[in-house]
Amino acid sequence: MATNDTATKTRASGIVAPLLCAIVAFIVAMSGARAQEAPVAFEVETLNAGLGAPPERLDRSTPRSALEGFRRLTDRGDYASAAHLLDLDGIEPGEQREEGARLARRLAYVIERKVPLDYAAISDRPDGMDTTGSDREPMVGEPRKSLLLGTLEVDPFAVSIRLNRIAASGEAPVWVFAQQTVDHIDTLYAAFGPTEFEKWLPSGLRSEAFWGILWWELITVPLILAAVAAIAVFLFKLLSALAVRVPGEGLKAGIRRARLPVILLALGVFLETIVSALFVFSARTSLTISTLFWTLIVLALVYGVSRVLDTIIDVTSNRYLATIDDPGNTSARRWYTNLSAAKRIGVMLVIIIGLAAAFSSLNVFSSFGLSLLVSAGVATATFGLAAQAVLGNIFASLQLALAKPIRIGDAVYYDDHWAYVEQINYTYVQLRTWDQKRFIVPVKHFVSNPFENWTMADPQMILPVHLTLDHRTDVDALRRIFEDFAPRDPDWLAGAEAKVQVIGQDSEGIAVRFYCSAENPTAAWDLHCRVRERLLAEIAAMEQPSMLPRDRVALVENPPSRGGAGARRGGRPAHEARRGGEADGPDGEAVGSAEAAE
Repeated sequence: MATNDTATKTRASGIVAPLLCAIVAFIVAMSGARAQEAPVAFEVETLNAGLGAPPERLDRSTPRSALEGFRRLTDRGDYASAAHLLDLDGIEPGEQREEGARLARRLAYVIERKVPLDYAAISDRPDGMDTTGSDREPMVGEPRKSLLLGTLEVDPFAVSIRLNRIAASGEAPVWVFAQQTVDHIDTLYAAFGPTEFEKWLPSGLRSEAFWGILWWELITVPLILAAVAAIAVFLFKLLSALAVRVPGEGLKAGIRRARLPVILLALGVFLETIVSALFVFSARTSLTISTLFWTLIVLALVYGVSRVLDTIIDVTSNRYLATIDDPGNTSARRWYTNLSAAKRIGVMLVIIIGLAAAFSSLNVFSSFGLSLLVSAGVATATFGLAAQAVLGNIFASLQLALAKPIRIGDAVYYDDHWAYVEQINYTYVQLRTWDQKRFIVPVKHFVSNPFENWTMADPQMILPVHLTLDHRTDVDALRRIFEDFAPRDPDWLAGAEAKVQVIGQDSEGIAVRFYCSAENPTAAWDLHCRVRERLLAEIAAMEQPSMLPRDRVALVENPPSRGGAGARRGGRPAHEARRGGEADGPDGEAVGSAEAAE
């Protein structure tokens, strides 16, 4: 038996060992084949045959080194050497030297003025691989043979500024500007090159001051800002004068409210015209002015929509809402609340759409690369955490707008106060109490905490009067009195029952509740105050003053002491009240000073 087991193990070893050797050999062969694979690049027969050999110190092995070399050469004015960083295969070899220098100069101007580059975000690996991005991005960790640096809009299409990895026959791959980009250099220069105004300027003003900003831009930008201020003042005075002369208070109010949105919109259009038509600024200056333009446009739209809806709300409120707490305006208050909700939702949509259009037009993320996108994500997360309370109130405001647990004009009971809802804003609700005080309550309170809404379904209200009376009170007599005068009160709800109930008792007396029904909370309050006053007057006028609550104290006689010891020891009289030494009243009761006066 042992011999058979040994033989089996020997045969198994003889099978496993060759199998392991075959697997190892396959892995080694695949690794060698992968090592011998050609690098990822565009293969061509020759590259820029008409330029001759490139300068020895020109490094084109990585995307970053190619860009740095191109900028260094163009800054020195060595456009002939910079031409080696362009793919000129679309040009005849005999013309490549002259055309290459001209195109290199123009491309350098366009990139310097319109394509802000973040060199730290550009790969410095020969294969152009991005090793810093997220695993969710499809090209991270993959060799590249083309990199997008930026995109410029030129009617009727967009031109991409790209670097391609080119491998000429028998030579190492190099990074150069793509042939598609080179073919459109003249088009880009015609659109973004120097204007006639800039050509007219002295060469000193066309030189760089700092951070890629030219001297003439430093002079022009303050003049533009001064022109912006002058336009704003002119439009404000013009619209103010127009508001005085037009007929109708509604139209006057509309023009006054439209002043600021119109001014912001006009300034935004003026700035965009300056950037796109009159001047060609450098990338940093152009981006700053364009950002300011979109900021003004978004603010104008947001403020304009808000003011238009405010005007509609005010006109509606003046026409339909005589008083905010009128019980007969339920449908008008619902309409008023819907307009307020539409205002908040509309402004939020305008902000979102405006920001999306701004980011799309500015092309921020593609211009500055992945590093800016990552930093923007971190900044957004930080802002979200810092503004969590504010954003929570804004979303709660939208929830109130949709669910409507409270409406403008509703009577609510908040923090032991009866108040009316005056305004529902993005972050707070404004309440007005009966004594004209204002409570500013975070919107989240009405979403996450229970509260009383007295007019949500029906403004009718029962507000009882509570009286504590003596145990011997004739409740039926009070019920007849209440049933006689209460329904005749002008605030009494027609058809309501004049109900009286004894709801409790204790050693002090009995608790009697008189139910007062009215059309709305305000009328109910006034009614129950008048009813209490009338009931107290009726009780005081009745022949039985014992209806008022009284304290009862039992008197206990002390047993006579021997030999008058109590008197000798300064003891108290034999008949003494337990509380305060009160005198005996009728029926053996001790009564206070008020009852003694009776």
